[in-house]
Amino acid sequence: MVSLLLSAISGLCLSAAFAPFNLWFAVPISIGIFLYAVTKTRHPFASAFLFAIIFNFLTLSWSGKFVGLVPVVFLVVLQSIFYLPLGFISFKRNRYSRIWLILPIILICDELRSVFPFKGFGWNRLSFSQAESPFRIIASYLGDSALSFIAISLGIALYLLFARAQLQSVAAVLAGATLVLFLPVQGAEQGSARVLAIQGNVPILGLNFNERAQEVFNLHVKQTHEALTKIQTQPDLIIWPENAVDVDPFDNANVGDQLSKIAIDASTPIIVGAVLRSPKGPENASIMWNSKGEVESTYIKRTLTPFGEYIPLRTIAEFISPLATNVTDFVSGSQPVVHQIGRVFAAPIICYELINDENVSSNTENSNLIIVQTNNATFADSGQSRQQLNISRIRAIENNRWVVSVSTTGVSAFIDNHGVVKSITEQNTAAYLYSNVALIADESLAHKISNYSALILIGISLVIYLRKRRIYA
Repeated sequence: MVSLLLSAISGLCLSAAFAPFNLWFAVPISIGIFLYAVTKTRHPFASAFLFAIIFNFLTLSWSGKFVGLVPVVFLVVLQSIFYLPLGFISFKRNRYSRIWLILPIILICDELRSVFPFKGFGWNRLSFSQAESPFRIIASYLGDSALSFIAISLGIALYLLFARAQLQSVAAVLAGATLVLFLPVQGAEQGSARVLAIQGNVPILGLNFNERAQEVFNLHVKQTHEALTKIQTQPDLIIWPENAVDVDPFDNANVGDQLSKIAIDASTPIIVGAVLRSPKGPENASIMWNSKGEVESTYIKRTLTPFGEYIPLRTIAEFISPLATNVTDFVSGSQPVVHQIGRVFAAPIICYELINDENVSSNTENSNLIIVQTNNATFADSGQSRQQLNISRIRAIENNRWVVSVSTTGVSAFIDNHGVVKSITEQNTAAYLYSNVALIADESLAHKISNYSALILIGISLVIYLRKRRIYA
């Protein structure tokens, strides 16, 4: 019973590493507590599942704000199943070697749930809790999985320290973590651009915000005009968020003409998030009008949000939640696009795409700036927006790019390639951000090796476990 209680506490502690708390060090503390719990119980799989259930529910409860508890429970249980192999770290003999299993198990777990099912849902994988970690620069060398690797290793070291076992391993982990603190940031600035990011807000929050699409558009027009009258210098680029234009600007001449006029009057290209009506179905798009008021490039979102932009297993989904009947399946894009504005090569990433490693990696190819266009109106006043901001911060480090993250309702932010938030808005208010952002074309090592970084770290973790097993058999 005590072990189950400790497993629940460790899940609670792990959730504190994520926004809104952002206590990065909660990960190693949680790992240390869980290792004690799972090595003292005769029900290790129950402990592992309880740990995962508590953690996933507390970090993902925002997903049920407007759809109810049942879909959240379904999501949480599905995510928690991936953690069941943690039960193999049990009270049986050789526990001081078996504890090292937690490293490859969680790394593999996070990779699997990031790709399966429905192309995965890795929103709360451990690395995305480490935006405040002093070790975060390692992500530019070995990808975001390296952050998980370090945090879990520190958790193992914490457990061993209190158990007074394998003190040489504790010293090795601490020495390795210390070396990471001195890693230099890769790549240098190759110029800058003045960017104006518009957060126009929405008339109502929740699932029905887009029923007032014209009002959302008007709010962004109004905020753009206000911003342009207040800033002192002409921007090089104006960016609107996802769903700022839910009225197809190619079908609605008035909307299209207003966007053209903004670009012409400001003598500045504008990139907007819009929903297009294609013959096959709606498309979630990032569209750039150049300074002459002409559409120059269009990117169609490639990784669609399951149960939000399309319904997998529709019959079952509609049984679980009647709201699924209201979702019209979107059509996904087929290739990455870079918006070019003079010396700016802006890679658009639309909302949910941010958690798809392959999508982010291929979109940022040949870019020197990342723009994240998102809409947080559905989950306003929850931890979702801040969690997404932290994912953007990790992506900035991983790809050695500044990130402009712009949301309909906030938070919107400018993030440098160190993962530091340079400026940020409040939630649920009309606002704008205007600043110089650095343009960096140099590729990080993590971007060059792309998805292989996770495989390398999983391989290293397995080697460590096998070596410990041989030594402490």
